[in-house]
Parts: sequence; C-alpha cells; structure tokens
Amino acid sequence: MQILSAPTEDSVLTELTYLSDDVAAAANSISVNNAQGFATDDYIVIERVRSETAEVIKVASVTGNAITLSSALSFAHKDGVRVQKILFNQRKFYRASSETGVYALLATKNIEVDRPDGTFYEDVIGTSSSWYKATYYNLTTNVETTLADAVACKAAESEHYTSLWDIRKQAGFEEAYGIKDETIADYRDEAENEFESAVVTIYAIPLDPKPKIVRQIINLLAAGNLLIKEYGMEADIEISKSGQRMLDRAYFLIGKIIDKTLKLVDDDGNELSLKTSTLIASTSNVYGNKADTGELYNIGDESFSFKDPGNPRS
Repeated sequence: MQILSAPTEDSVLTELTYLSDDVAAAANSISVNNAQGFATDDYIVIERVRSETAEVIKVASVTGNAITLSSALSFAHKDGVRVQKILFNQRKFYRASSETGVYALLATKNIEVDRPDGTFYEDVIGTSSSWYKATYYNLTTNVETTLADAVACKAAESEHYTSLWDIRKQAGFEEAYGIKDETIADYRDEAENEFESAVVTIYAIPLDPKPKIVRQIINLLAAGNLLIKEYGMEADIEISKSGQRMLDRAYFLIGKIIDKTLKLVDDDGNELSLKTSTLIASTSNVYGNKADTGELYNIGDESFSFKDPGNPRS
C-alpha cells in the first residue's frame, strides 16, 4: 500500500476576489467585490487553499457581482474571505513500475483544497518501487494537463521520513501561505541528507521502516533551518532563537543515536538492526612460563601475554 498526496499548486489558481457579505451553509449564491473574470461553468475555491472550510464549487451564472452556484455550499463563509478561480476541479493519479515506464490511470478524484497535503489517494496494491504521476482535469471542459509534463515521483510515505505539512506545523507556518511547499521541500531534502550522513556508519540508509523519532528529528532540522535561514534577519530575534532551539534538540537526539544510547525502533517496538563490523583474533588459552604462550598480539616491540588466572601478578 502506498499513500499519495497531490498538492494544489498556485499555478492553477487565477482570478481573485473576496466575499462582500456573509454566506450561510447550504446557500447557492454568493456576492463578491468584483466578479470580473468569472464566468458560467468556471470552478471557484472559497476560502484559502488548505483552510479547513475551503471548498471547490462550480459557477452556474454571473450577474453583476452576484455569482449563482451549481450546488449548495457545504460551509458558512464570512464577509471578506477569498474567492478564487481554479482551472481544474479534479486530479488524475497514474502509476508505473519505473520512472520512465508506461503510466496507467489509477483513479480520478475531486481536488481536496481543504487538506494540508493536497488531494489524497491510497494505492492499495502499490509498492515502494512504484512510480506515480498526477495530472489536473477539468470535468466540464474535459481538459487535462499533459502526463509528460507531470513530475514522476515515489509515494510520499515511501520516499521521505516526514510530510511537508508536518514541517510546516513544526515551524508554526500552518497559515503562512506565502511560503511555498517547494521551499519547504528543499529544507526537508537538506534535513534528510544531514541526518542520513550522520548515522550512515551505524544504520543502513535509507532507514526502513522509518522510526517516529527520526520523523521528529527531520521536522526539527527542516523547521529550524527554515526559521533561521528565511527569517534570521528579521527584527524579531525570537524567530531565529526558536529555530536554533529546534536545531539544538535535533543535534542532541542525533548525538544519542550515534553513541547508541538512543535505539531506533519500528512501530511495533522492535529495534532496528545496527551495522556490524567483524574483528577476527586468535590466541592461545594455555598459560605457562614460555615467553610466547598466551600471547594475544604483538605490535612492534610490545608483547601482551595472558597471566595465570590463579596468580595474576606473576
């Protein structure tokens, strides 16, 4: 089983306006500040993408600044919230056995603008070696973005130790809409590389399964660097201090893993196997008066010999 999340990218969002009045749940029309650029059969997002009550709905007609909807709203919305045109209302998920292989359609799902990680799909027969692509699709116009332009990737849970949303939450940026997922992804890649470089002599990399403590370490590293590098020059020095505290905690945990006082375990509490090194030595188990009897090893002119266990000072 593989878990897929297709984020809703800013590039598919176009015309922007705001509600000019409160609207109740189950309403089938809204009033906006400026309806220019909106038309019949367009799809719109009410509220910011990733907001808990964000929803995609189809436009039935536009008269002045009044927009009639093709179906009832699921949530109530306040005066002043965003209303933005979205070019597509669905995502199509595809799978292949290799990155450059032939991609077959798995499912078509409505875009979930209320999910932090994007539109969710669970591939019950996918494996860690499966590759995926996701396109955008407009159900009304039958327009789909090209499969060739879609980025091929592994499922999020099989390739990374943590999600972009978990890092965003660690940094306190759940509603920092100006920080793009692409930026957070760069910090995640950096954090994963730093962690794996630190423990590669102890554990086989990449870790499989992925312990929860490692997820927390990656969250701390990525969020800490995000806060320091993106906001370290801000007037509010507390932002930078908060980031440094996260890094300090991450490095403390990594240190405990390296000195083996912190063991990595899977979800069932089973300890992950350590890398092993083998040292072969031979020696005599006979002691006596001969100079070379019981000798463990010789280095240069130094000779180390076993003693009589009954008379160790002899």
